[in-house]
Amino acid sequence: MGRQSDPENLLHLIPTRHYAVENLEIVGNYALQFYWNDGHHAGIYTWEYLYRLCPPEED
Repeated sequence: MGRQSDPENLLHLIPTRHYAVENLEIVGNYALQFYWNDGHHAGIYTWEYLYRLCPPEED
């Protein structure tokens, strides 16, 4: 993955299958690690990356 495969807006993605978060852990002060219902938990998601996926709405 990487920045070239980041979606422009997370809300416009159509998943091929639905996943559910079973658990969530904070990694240091900079990221989250998700534990998914299909058993995987590889990768961490930085606050910066999550913010880019779903920026706040402008008034």
